[in-house]
Amino acid sequence: MQYSTRQYWNATAEIPSTRWFWKLQLVSWIGILLVTFLSLTLWHSPTEWPRFEPANTIFQCAVAFVLSVFLRPIFDIAWYSELAVRTVIYLLAVAVISGIWTLVRMEAYIRLSGEHSIWSEFGGWYYASLFVFLFWSALYCGVKYHILLQGEHKKMLEVAAVNEREQLRRLQAEAIANEAQLKMLRYQLNPHFLFNTLNSINALIRFQQADEAREMVVRLSDFLRLSLKESPMQKVELEREVQAVLLYLDIEKTRFADRLAVDLSIDETARHALVPSMLLQPLVENSVKYAIAPNELGGTIRIHAKSSGQRLLLEVQDSGCSEDCAGERNFQASSTGVGLKNVRERLSSLYPQNYRIEQQEKPDCGMSIRIDIPLEKSTHPTNETQGEVQ
Repeated sequence: MQYSTRQYWNATAEIPSTRWFWKLQLVSWIGILLVTFLSLTLWHSPTEWPRFEPANTIFQCAVAFVLSVFLRPIFDIAWYSELAVRTVIYLLAVAVISGIWTLVRMEAYIRLSGEHSIWSEFGGWYYASLFVFLFWSALYCGVKYHILLQGEHKKMLEVAAVNEREQLRRLQAEAIANEAQLKMLRYQLNPHFLFNTLNSINALIRFQQADEAREMVVRLSDFLRLSLKESPMQKVELEREVQAVLLYLDIEKTRFADRLAVDLSIDETARHALVPSMLLQPLVENSVKYAIAPNELGGTIRIHAKSSGQRLLLEVQDSGCSEDCAGERNFQASSTGVGLKNVRERLSSLYPQNYRIEQQEKPDCGMSIRIDIPLEKSTHPTNETQGEVQ
């Protein structure tokens, strides 16, 4: 039912309009009645009053009250016309009603006083009637405009409230979508890491190295728990992020043993800086996959961090691979894979237009990833890093 809203609006607008009309009637005509009595009191002494004067004044106001009731529907019908047409209709209606009231007043006075010579004063009587009804018309239009403005203001507030709620829902939906996208990027762990780790555990069990296998399972469990526990929207201290990376590298060291070395350099001023959780792990994982794994001699992964003014500078380097695997490494330089792409998209979401990430191939076939983000300090620093790189 498409007309229900309009009908509801008309009904709600009609109730206060009707209530105000009768208030206007009482206030305006009682006021005119009082002004008339006060005018007679000021200009005439009580001994000069005709005996019928108080009753005649009340009668005239009562007649005017009834005539104004008939004037109201004319005003309401012409209300939605153009301004010029509406003005002409209002003036004609007021002129006619004023003329009728003037005739009633003069006829009543003639019958009460017996004077028949007052018809020559019709112009003065009509002017007074016209003035009174013009005053009443101004009051009526003013009240009606006031009611409409209140209704429009209320409607604008309702529309503004609806728009605000819609905007809030839209922002919430965008935030949820953004968080979902970040979670999706965050949980795209390289399956090769899981497969290789499980194969390493299987090999340890096959060679009856139960203690090493059990330790590796515990480390894998801790790493997976940490990676799934941290929210992608959450920022953690760099010190805590480094702990997660070291936990990952400890697992990989079980596979590569002495072939994997780690060089960690974190400035004291950067230890408590906030970074997106699990930011460095995909970069370190790329270094393990493309620099350490294919190189028989192994290599070194370097993690450096320092603050510069209001910026935090992070760098992940690896020593590269031998000449035999240079082709594979060149492929990695041209096709960064999922890890680096995810890091870029997370930084773009968390630091829009306020970050920089650079990938540069080193002369020794190594790769360097540099990240520049705003420096944010944690208000609740954690304890010192537990454990050391071996």
